[in-house]
Amino acid sequence: MELPGLKPGRIESHPGRPLEDHLLKTACLAEKLAAHYLGRVPANLRAACLLHDVAKAHAKFQERLKGRGRFPHAEPSAYIALGLSRDIMLAEVIRCHHTHINNNFINDFWCNTNYLEIKRALVEVPLWPGSEVVTGKLCTGLTDWQHMLQSGEEWDDLLEEMEDETSLDINSWLDFKLLYSLLITADRLDAVSGGADGIIIPTLNIPGNVIEKHLKKLKTTPLSPWRDQLRNAVLENAEKTISGPGVYTLTLPTGAGKTLLGLDIAINITRKECKRGIIYILPFITIVEQNSEVAESIFPVVQEDHHLAYESAEEDMDILQRFVSLFRYWNEPVVVSTFAKLWDVLYSPRSNDSMSFHRLVNSVVLLDEPQSIPARYWKGFGNTLELIASRMNTTFILITATQPGIARGKEIAPKNINIPRRRYLVTYLKKPVNIDQMLDTLLERGLAGRSAMVVANTRRAALKILFSAREKKIFAQTPFFLSGWVTPADRKKVMKQIKEREKEQMSRHLVSTQVVEAGVDLDFEIVARDIAPLDSLIQVAGRCNRHMSGREGEVYIFENVDDEGKKYVSMVYDPILTNFTREVLLKYQNGDVVTFSELDVPVLLKDYYSKLVDALEERGPWFDIQRGKWGENYSLFDEPVYESTVFIDRTGEIKSIINELSNLSNKFEDKDNRRQFWKKIQEHSISVPDKELEQWYNAAGSFIYDDEEKAIEKISAGLWIVNKKGISKIYHNDFGFIPHAVYQEYFSN
Repeated sequence: MELPGLKPGRIESHPGRPLEDHLLKTACLAEKLAAHYLGRVPANLRAACLLHDVAKAHAKFQERLKGRGRFPHAEPSAYIALGLSRDIMLAEVIRCHHTHINNNFINDFWCNTNYLEIKRALVEVPLWPGSEVVTGKLCTGLTDWQHMLQSGEEWDDLLEEMEDETSLDINSWLDFKLLYSLLITADRLDAVSGGADGIIIPTLNIPGNVIEKHLKKLKTTPLSPWRDQLRNAVLENAEKTISGPGVYTLTLPTGAGKTLLGLDIAINITRKECKRGIIYILPFITIVEQNSEVAESIFPVVQEDHHLAYESAEEDMDILQRFVSLFRYWNEPVVVSTFAKLWDVLYSPRSNDSMSFHRLVNSVVLLDEPQSIPARYWKGFGNTLELIASRMNTTFILITATQPGIARGKEIAPKNINIPRRRYLVTYLKKPVNIDQMLDTLLERGLAGRSAMVVANTRRAALKILFSAREKKIFAQTPFFLSGWVTPADRKKVMKQIKEREKEQMSRHLVSTQVVEAGVDLDFEIVARDIAPLDSLIQVAGRCNRHMSGREGEVYIFENVDDEGKKYVSMVYDPILTNFTREVLLKYQNGDVVTFSELDVPVLLKDYYSKLVDALEERGPWFDIQRGKWGENYSLFDEPVYESTVFIDRTGEIKSIINELSNLSNKFEDKDNRRQFWKKIQEHSISVPDKELEQWYNAAGSFIYDDEEKAIEKISAGLWIVNKKGISKIYHNDFGFIPHAVYQEYFSN
């Protein structure tokens, strides 16, 4: 007998897939994931998976599979799930499994849903041939959906019960996120695999003595004996301090080998407590790449996760690799990723962003340089870590030389750790100076003849420093340059060249923005930096005489101003942070200057962070979540306003790829190809304010317009290309993007 609304033939979830097959295999995968990572299967997980797509049995959805019409299936599937389970969390997970989590969804959505609308959905969605294998795992004797809610009065009673008994508090949010994460991961994985059997979840395998083997390969420096002694002391103290899941801190001076120590401690915890994964979180992509190399020398497989990763061709991938590439899912037991990604995993309401949330369970999470998280979020972020540690058996270790008061963690390092002797002396010149005056001061102090790094607060200021130094002929060779206006591919080349010169003990000079602050293993004799929050200053100072290989290093802090007398620091940082920094530094004033050494840093930081923590407001996702606002989307870092992506196309290949992208559809089968194309070209991209691009586009000059090619062109909204004709003008291989006004000032003659 043909069921109402059902066309002859089987009911499908995806082209060629029986609906019941997708539902059963999604449930199987989700339970497999839960058993492996959580060590248990949440009570409502099976029902969520078996019911999440049942409304695909609707005749309109079956027509959609043939390319005709549309039918949003998640909402009616959620109605069915609520009627059958009386579980509002389960129903809401299903309702938003293709979109995003919503704010105050009980009152804002469910209490405003009309009973007749729900009833109509229950009537129109049939129990299809084959559905009995699904419903049989949930209940017995089910003949249709429509009799689950008999009347409007029954619906009103259910709503009243939900309002009275359901609290959208922080613990409910965590349970919701776990269920959401498992359902979405299993659903997407089954869709990508086409229902393939035998998908294996990778397990953590740590060979013996891996750290010791890596240490033997490291170059010996004057700090090596101290590092070895420190390592033994820290590991011994870690054994005493770490007692189960929780939040811990590891506070050590720069150059102490924190990366290896963190991994060593994580390995010991993993072996002792049978953890399921090690997740290493860092501030920037450049550091991810650097630390991934260390991790890869220790572990058999390391997943490097950031938006430029996953470059393998589709034909070279197995099912899991394709799935990981498509969704940036943390599949491997050892993952190295960024704070931006962790932030999305924790707080983003978007469904795909939430997929890796369950990977935090039973894991060791190393947070390297956690002070890179904006201070306004410290309180809530610390509370989140403490909740997850207590509920999900997670061990967090916050690793830095400048430990902020993010969480109430136990310190792993022994007390009173000091380097054998101070490596640098800091001089703060508090009188405002322009860039030329700063360079003159540094020249007087030996900048030209020694390896040096100068760090600016803005990209324009960094370029001005670079070109002013060239005009003054301060250096025999053009300095290296790093900023966000240099493509990732070119940044890698610069870092490699600097490290090679350092290895050969050759002179080297670098002008940079903040991209070198934390975790970048560079070493200079002199370091200069425009004023910034204290932790940023200390991080940059850590690149001075890092390996204690020569005479005492010199660090200079300036108050740089532009041509109109405006301080560059005011263009970048919250004045609260910089004012507290000045207050703390001025305690070390001696005449017209402020001086302190590396040995004073712990006291300075304690003073600074105590002032800062007292001034912080209760802002961010943690506080909204407690109020039922689970759908707010907080960006970790302030997004630049009106910036576009610019591709640097030296050969014409990028334009060809973009043309291929424009020919791809938005269908699921083309999504992976689209992602692979983007990964291939993003290594050659930067973000630039629209007004800077428009100035170049509108500029007169024979090199801008050409019969054959434009130097710069706008492909679409938010997307530009600098072609071969614009190289060395708009984008320079050594300096990155050059604003038109800067080009006019330094290159036009």
